[in-house]
This record gives sequence, C-alpha cells and structure tokens, in this order.
Amino acid sequence: MMKKFTLLSIAAVAALATEPVTIQKIAVESDALNSDIAAANLSASKSTTMTGDSASILADIPGVSVYTTGGSASLPVIHGMADDRVKIDVDGMTITSACPNHMNPALSYIDTSKLESVDVMAGITPVSEGGDSIGGTISVKSKDPVFADKGGVLTDGEISGFYHSNGQTRGASLSATAANDTISVNYSGFAEKSENYKDGHGDRVKDTLYQQQNHALTLAYKIDADDVVALKVTKTNADYIGFPNQYMDMLGNKSTSANLSYKGKLGALLIDANLYRQLTDHYMNKILSERTGNMPMYTKAQESGINLKATWPITSTQTLKFGADYDRYRLDDWWPPDTVNNMPGMSPNTFWNINNGKRDRIGVYAEAHSQWNDKLSSILGVRTDIVMMDTGNVVGYNNTINDPADAAIFNARDHGKRDNNFDLTATSKYDYNENADIEIGYARKTRSPNIYERYAWAGSNGVYSNPIRMDMRMINWFGDANGYTGNLDLDPEVAHTFSATLSLHDAAEKEWGVQLTPYYTKVKDYIDVALVNQASGINYLQFINTDAHLFGADLSGYMTLWNNADNGKGTLKGTLSYTRGFRDEGGSLYHMMPLHAKVSLDRVSGEWNNGIDIETVGAKESVDTIRNEPMTPGYMLVDLRTGYTWSKQLKMDFSITNLFDKAYALPLGGVDVVNYSASTYTPLQGMGRSFNAALTYMF
Repeated sequence: MMKKFTLLSIAAVAALATEPVTIQKIAVESDALNSDIAAANLSASKSTTMTGDSASILADIPGVSVYTTGGSASLPVIHGMADDRVKIDVDGMTITSACPNHMNPALSYIDTSKLESVDVMAGITPVSEGGDSIGGTISVKSKDPVFADKGGVLTDGEISGFYHSNGQTRGASLSATAANDTISVNYSGFAEKSENYKDGHGDRVKDTLYQQQNHALTLAYKIDADDVVALKVTKTNADYIGFPNQYMDMLGNKSTSANLSYKGKLGALLIDANLYRQLTDHYMNKILSERTGNMPMYTKAQESGINLKATWPITSTQTLKFGADYDRYRLDDWWPPDTVNNMPGMSPNTFWNINNGKRDRIGVYAEAHSQWNDKLSSILGVRTDIVMMDTGNVVGYNNTINDPADAAIFNARDHGKRDNNFDLTATSKYDYNENADIEIGYARKTRSPNIYERYAWAGSNGVYSNPIRMDMRMINWFGDANGYTGNLDLDPEVAHTFSATLSLHDAAEKEWGVQLTPYYTKVKDYIDVALVNQASGINYLQFINTDAHLFGADLSGYMTLWNNADNGKGTLKGTLSYTRGFRDEGGSLYHMMPLHAKVSLDRVSGEWNNGIDIETVGAKESVDTIRNEPMTPGYMLVDLRTGYTWSKQLKMDFSITNLFDKAYALPLGGVDVVNYSASTYTPLQGMGRSFNAALTYMF
C-alpha cells in the first residue's frame, strides 16, 4: 500500500539555502491512502543540516512557509494557517508553547541534527494524525535506535561543526551510539551561538543574537524482532534569544522531558504507543545590550500525555486504524514587580497573567483505509475530542492605576470551559494510468482556543490607561507590534476544507513529475481580532470569533536533465505557491504569504554535489489593516552551494546565501520594534550575504 518515490526535494533546498550543508537525498513517501493531497516527507539519513531552527527546513515544501521570529523559534505556516492551528507532533509528544509570545514553540526543542523524518500533511489530515487543529499536521521523528547483529557489538557516531559569516554563527553537534543485539544507548548534543546579523544594506539588525544548547539520551531495548521499547530523556536550554519583532526577549528557557515509547505487534495488531512528560521554565525580559527597560516575566508549564495507536489489517485490502490520545497541560504566567526602576504601573504586586491555567484534551478516533481495486483507494476517518479548560483568579500590579477593574470582572466570571469537538476526513485516490493520478478530499477539522486566547485578561474592561496598554503589548505571538486581550466567550474554530491533487509523472516516478494542488477552506468562528483601542499609533485588539475563507494552489515539479558517467546527474526542481485569506465581511487575514516560487538546479557527480537556487517572492499587498500589517516589496535571492565527500567518514560543505547581498523585507517577519519605532510598523529586514561552511566526521 505504500508507494515510494525518490525526489531531490525542494525541501532539501531550504536547508541548503540557510545552512552550509548538503542533504544528499530526500525520500518523499506518499501512502496511496493518505498522501493528504499535499503531504511531504523529509528523510535524510546522513544529513549534516545543522540548525536549532527546525521549522526553517520546511519553508520550500509546497504550501508551507515560515514566520520569522527569533533564533530557533520560527513558526511553520501551512496554507496560510500557523502556530496552534497546525498540529505539531515531536516523537509522539504534544508540546504547547509556554509563553505569551510563543517564543518556545514545539520545533524549537529539537535541532535538525536529530531528525530522521518530518511528515507535513497540509489541510486534509487523517484523523489518526491528531485533532485540535485546522491547518494541518507536522509529525517530527528523531532517529530510531539501532542495534547490532545477533552476538555483535555496534559503535558509531558523528561530529559536525559549522560557521556562517553573517552573524558569526557557529555551532556543533555530536552523536554517539553503543549497542548490542538487544540494548542500544545513544547520546546526541547540539550547541549554537550567533551574534546580530546584517541586512543587505550592511546594517546590523539588532536583537537577532541567540545562544542555545540541547541534549538527548536514548535507551532502547529490543524485546524481539517486532517489539522495541525506548526511553528518551531530553534537556534543552536557551540562554538568550533576541526577538526584534517582540517587545520582550527570551533570557532563559529550560526544559526537561521524558518520553517512553513502545512499537510492536500483538498478533496481527500493530501497536504504537508512548507516554510523555515535559517541564518548562521560561523567563522573558530585555537584552540590555539591544534595548533598554526592565520587565521580568516568568512562565512555568507542565505537560504530560499518552498516545495509543493501533493498526489492524482486516484483509489484504482493508485496514483499520484506531486509537486514543490524552494531553494534560498546566500553565502559570506571572510578572514580578519592577524593583529596578520602580515604575508605578509595574508595582507593588506580582501581576498574575495566568494563574493555574488548565487545558486537558482527550480524543478517540477510527479510520478505515480501503483499496477497492488496482486503481481506486480511499480513507474515511472520524474523531472526537473533548477539550476542558479552566484557570484561577488573577491580580494586577496594583489596585489603582491599572488592571483592578479588569481583574475584578474576570474573577467574577466562571472560567471553566468544555468543548466537544468533532472531526471527519474523507479522501479518495484514483490511479488513471502509469503517468497520472488524481486525489480529492474533504475534511472537517476543529480547534479550541489556547489558554491565552481565552484567559489573557488585561484590557478586557474597555478602559485603556498607559499601564494597561503596556500589559496588553506583552500578549503577542504575532510579531505585529500590537497589544492583545483574551475573550472568555470564544468558540472553537471549525474548518471545512476541499482539495484536489493532479499528479503527472513518468512510470517509475524517478525522471520527472508535476503536481498541482488547489484548495479551499471555509472557517466558521475563526479566531481573529477586533480593534478596541488605539494610542500613540499602536492598535490594541481583542480576540473574537468571525467567519473566514482561505484558498490557493501549489504547483511543484522535478525533471532529470542528464544522467551519465561523464557529467553525473543533473536535476531541475521548482515550486510555485499562492495563498489568500479573507474575513467573510471583508479584509485580508494576517500574514498571508505572497506569491512565491523557487527554481533549483542540482548536479551530483562522484564525490561532488553542486547547486544553484533562485527564489522569487512577489510584493505583499494583501495585508491585515486591523493589525496595521505593513506591505513588503517583491525580491529575488540567489544561493550557491557545493559539497565534497572525502571518504565514508569525512565530508565538507560550502555555500553562499543571498549571493548578491540583496536588501529585502521579510513578508512574514512581522514588525521590527527594536531597530525602528513600533508605531512606524516597519517590517523586519532579511539577512544579507553570508559565506557558510560545515565539516562532518563520521566514526
């Protein structure tokens, strides 16, 4: 049932364009029953791509773009929907951002050196891949444990280092494994540090510096050939990360997690289960070398859960997937008084933004996979999720100039919420002949509000003094320079998505292929914003429900231009994506990526691999006026890259990104509030030319 084809994917180009490395081969796997219509899988068994920003390698998958934030905290966007609207699964763990600015998203907890595969399912996602999301699913898997042959011993590993001239970014990764035929132990570590980068004008972009490390230890036991149990313990620490599009920086983020997993068989039943827990301590303030001020903000979160997935091959043509998952999330968010400047609006109390926030979700699903004949297959799945939320009473900095009325109104209301959500997915694929197939699908997906959307309370009373506006600006994961307050009356979002994919390719699906995917999504009760106040050129907004619709199309293709002994293999690849989103009553949705395309030419010959990438992005003219979203001009970037494999143990990579040192504004980079006045709504500038190198030794 699994149809596999090899593609030197555009997704690899994203990694190469941002890191001085070469992914030699990307395996793109598409199940004939759940290719989603636009699913892509990245798998690079010997990739030296090194970055703590794992989201950045997804940017060139058709339909996927990236919000630029700070350091390792980029947020992937699927067909115009980002952040909590996208389900992100890391080794079976649900990781919720524990920050009012979402500075520690799920993908920030795993660097690319640890990745085995990344599955991106856009829009029409099988119910077995999770609920409580409407934009799609990104499933990240780290490298599986390896074992020696029976009676043998295995030891291996690799060490890598890299350097980027722009920002003087440097880092290293290490992985080492020792195993026999039943027990496997692996350690992997990663460290990265960067100064501020320079834009295409040669100007330093302040507050783009960062430093971070992470460690992982995996102990696995092979019960028999079909049953493996593993315990993975990870520890991450971001010492500091600058956020030029936020009013705060991250000055500490420490996280420890444990994930116990089991993969095996119970008779004919395939079992995939895991039990996890993550503890996060998060601290925000301002990096004083980059900007002035003092506003300590702390967040502590505990998240634990369990997933149980079962696959039952009823017949040779009928398979049933069913399971259940549970996620328990606890959050405290408090801001101590300012004892440095003793500002009246930030004393004498501790400000409790979220007090004992609770969000519990339990889901069950069933999914039927059917191969009706040699040409026709389908998936039909149903899912229900119950989301229960609550929080305690809150208190502001003081009882006079800010927040007492807001806190009193919030505390007087019942905070308990229960959402009964329902999802349905139906897709069908028809193989017309050996050169063409078509897939159509429909999905009804539901997402409940996050804790901040429902329970952020400062400014909810409708009186907006300067201190209250300051508090509201601390609630902002959009990077748009505005301030936000929550809404206890929010309803869950319900999205209805229709999509189709036409695929044309050679019979073996190796020499050429073209894929076109148009899509349309109607969202009822889309969580958007309404303007409630404006002061000093900054907008202050409240989350509300409205109706919206999104539509677009993705076009991608590849072709082998030559393949011979003298000149190696040359491959031409390209992608083109278009997305738009609007409220039903009018007005563009926030952060819709403009029309963009990328063309790449790769050549692999013996020990050498070379490539050139040309990316073009259209002018961003469809913007959210409620948020004062700035327009950005179009631009074109050119990257060069090369790599040489000295032996099975040693390889080197070199690249020049933004070859012509083009100055450009990031369409999804938000507003730069550090290098410019926030009220000017100046878009964040992209990185200028950089010379990059990497070296990897495998032992």
